[in-house]
Amino acid sequence: MSIKNFWSLNVDEALVADKLQTELKNKGYEVFFPLRSQLKDIDLILVNLKNKKSYTIQVKGSRTYAHIPQKREVERFGEGQSGWFTIRSKSIFQPENPIDYFIFLIHLETQGKIKKEIELHYLVIPIENFRNLLKNKEIGKHDLYDFFIWINPKERKAYDYREWKNIIELTQYLDNFDIFE
Repeated sequence: MSIKNFWSLNVDEALVADKLQTELKNKGYEVFFPLRSQLKDIDLILVNLKNKKSYTIQVKGSRTYAHIPQKREVERFGEGQSGWFTIRSKSIFQPENPIDYFIFLIHLETQGKIKKEIELHYLVIPIENFRNLLKNKEIGKHDLYDFFIWINPKERKAYDYREWKNIIELTQYLDNFDIFE
């Protein structure tokens, strides 16, 4: 008999699950992980144990890279940094399993008192809102959407600026866990 790792925990999924649990713990919610790692498009299931409503969630973690903000980015969006995401069109418009929310986890590098630290921000976007936001966004090679999501933590603003001519305002979704109330 062979034994294989049929399930493994993704770090970004664990961070989002922890944040959901922290933000919603007094509101009757619990976070569950699908046991089957092959379950496409669903990373977490959020359940309100009081009213029995459940939500399926796709988690996307930004690629952490040393992005030194360019002058034009800072002039346009203020202080902050960006995270980079790539998503297949099919995962958004024709997922194999139904998705209720996309949660984007953006890792920002900040200067702490002694050393650099990572600050986490979350975009919580209902799937229909996300699809509507993409109506004018160009799709790239291999049926992929690229997102450069700028987070200005001081002003609490967020933008997708991958296409400078078509900037998508995302501020209403920034760290918005109240959407589950």
